Amino acid sequence: MSAAEETMTEAAELKMLLSEMESKVELLEREVEFLKKDKSESEEKIRNLEKKIRALEKKELRYGGLKEKAGVAKNVIRELNQKVDTVNGGVNGNGVIARDGKGVKGLNIQWPMVVVGSTVVVAAAVICVFYKKRR
Repeated sequence: MSAAEETMTEAAELKMLLSEMESKVELLEREVEFLKKDKSESEEKIRNLEKKIRALEKKELRYGGLKEKAGVAKNVIRELNQKVDTVNGGVNGNGVIARDGKGVKGLNIQWPMVVVGSTVVVAAAVICVFYKKRR
């Protein structure tokens, strides 16, 4: 009978060991499922971030173009201001413009240039406003 008792004891121990192993397997299976879910969520986040990066890169190209246009507009404004200073300083030696009943004497205004200059100033102001809004 002692061999039978030994076998019964060994069988009981194996049943307990089997039970423990089954619980460990269940825990590992749950952990695998959690890791798979976490992996899929991470991959989705990566895709979303890649989309955002592409969108930001597009905005950066637009931003660079606006910045370049703003620089050109600033140069045009600077040139127009220099022309205005030249006209104001060169009309009369001391910078005084003589007037008569009909208007300004000694000032040859080129109306097309005035219109173009005004348009450029307005365009530059609009570009600056958009540039500040983007920031």
